Amino acid sequence: MSTRAGSSSEDAVFLVVRTRSILACILHWVLFLSVVTLVITGFYISYPVYYFGQGEAYQAFAMANMRSYHFIAAAVLMTVLFGRFYLAFTPSCNKDIKQFLPTPKNIVNALKLAYFFATGRGEHGHYRFINPLGGLGIFMMSVLMAFQVLSGFLLYLPAENPDSIFVTAAFSITNMLGGLQIVRLLHHTAMYGLIFVVVIHVYMQIWKNIMFTESDISSIIGGYKIFPYSEIGHFADSYGLALDEKPPPIEEMEGVSTPVNKPSG
Repeated sequence: MSTRAGSSSEDAVFLVVRTRSILACILHWVLFLSVVTLVITGFYISYPVYYFGQGEAYQAFAMANMRSYHFIAAAVLMTVLFGRFYLAFTPSCNKDIKQFLPTPKNIVNALKLAYFFATGRGEHGHYRFINPLGGLGIFMMSVLMAFQVLSGFLLYLPAENPDSIFVTAAFSITNMLGGLQIVRLLHHTAMYGLIFVVVIHVYMQIWKNIMFTESDISSIIGGYKIFPYSEIGHFADSYGLALDEKPPPIEEMEGVSTPVNKPSG
């Protein structure tokens, strides 16, 4: 399993290592459910292809209900994004804000990982928390989500009080973008871009989970990943030891990890 040359029987020992807090895991899945809700309701708002309810039109508020669900999901999404952004500066999420940003170092390391995943060659760095390729993907999703929220509010300008200072400012942004129709087009385009990035993200997590037995999927559920003992002291992120340091003795790891048997096969 280890990619480090000269590894010994240490590779037969795997350790279960805490990588995320339970709060981070909960926020991840709340965000996921809000995005799914926004996509489903957004499709209906754009293409109302079905009608439900009985009696007169005022008794079947299909579009009103969908818009209500859309707004609720958007409010949840904004709350989670702001909350996770705040936590990225705190010890509860390992102060991982730098691992999401498109810094030169993260871009270079992301390209190295992408090359390894695509060809099986090159350097495969092990990251305890967030690898740079995943971090840049999360950054892209966050930018798309933020734009979705902004453009979504702009689309509701005609229904708002035109005397409000916020509406006046929003109209200026709308006119700068080319009008409501262009905003609507950008809103839909950003949605398809977000769907694309999410699909790639899910595919990569499943693929890595199968190929490298690091439990990427279970880590976002329970907060733990599995690493070979020989890699514990060589995490490539800023929280690991330097590459020329030796892994700590297994006895010292017992307080923060749990040894498990190497998976068969």
